Amino acid sequence: MSVTAVADRRTIGPPPPAWRQARATVVRQREEGAGHRWLELQVPRGFPSPVAGQFVQLLLAAPAPVFLPRPMSVADVKVGARGPVLGFLYEPVGAGTQALAALAAGDRVDVLGPLGRGFPREVTGTPLLVAGGRGVAPLLFAAGMLSREGRRSEFLFGARDAEHLVALPEARARLSRMGGRLHLATDDGSRGHRGTVVDLLERIAPRVPAPQVIHACGPHGMLAAVARWGLAHRVPTFLAMESVMACGTGVCRGCPLPRSDSARTRLARHRDRIPSLYGSPEFAMCCTDGPVFAAEDLDWEHIE
Repeated sequence: MSVTAVADRRTIGPPPPAWRQARATVVRQREEGAGHRWLELQVPRGFPSPVAGQFVQLLLAAPAPVFLPRPMSVADVKVGARGPVLGFLYEPVGAGTQALAALAAGDRVDVLGPLGRGFPREVTGTPLLVAGGRGVAPLLFAAGMLSREGRRSEFLFGARDAEHLVALPEARARLSRMGGRLHLATDDGSRGHRGTVVDLLERIAPRVPAPQVIHACGPHGMLAAVARWGLAHRVPTFLAMESVMACGTGVCRGCPLPRSDSARTRLARHRDRIPSLYGSPEFAMCCTDGPVFAAEDLDWEHIE
């Protein structure tokens, strides 16, 4: 299936499986280095199992320092006796995530999800997984799903320095079990290749059998560089975007991302078929059209 066909099917085709709201229980939290934490939540039986690239909304019980839920990318799903256990890697930077960091085992939190569209595993090719910072977690989840389908990943992990290669021991252990290969880059050369993860991609990609497919997660500046690289080299490239998502379901219209000229032209022909909770031919909603987008579908010159 072509990248354009995948993108069109996501925007004008059937929506993802229905989400639900449930009360979850904190199983554990732990430090993961560089100020990050790992959170595990037990959700009830029957909660839909997320796929890599999807997210959930976490709503703290009152009284809480924030009114809106926190969107969190799912980093892992384990099968538990009482239902799925969802894992999240996050950095407590604001009032909401700091409140999450204060939760202890046994505390409760409302979970809405799974939401959005994940990485399209139906696109064939050797997976090149490109991670920046805490973007490593959803891509380790993706590597596991691909591994179960018999697809070994080349995992490229970059950060500004060795300290910010978050959860590196976990990445090494999980990729070793999957048979994937880990490649590191740091801006200052303190671990792995000296330079950006896109510099590393330039070095590694020629050694990887074609066809290839790129799945990436990280800061928007990094994703823009990966998108441009994928477009220049004609490699199908899919990127997990972040935005301020108040509702997570397309109702509030608060997470628009500008579509590329080619996507606007293509989708204008299907304006009447775009679901009401999705965006428009001009703007995509990060929460429903995405959060994973094909590189050619966004206007990278106007994404902050």
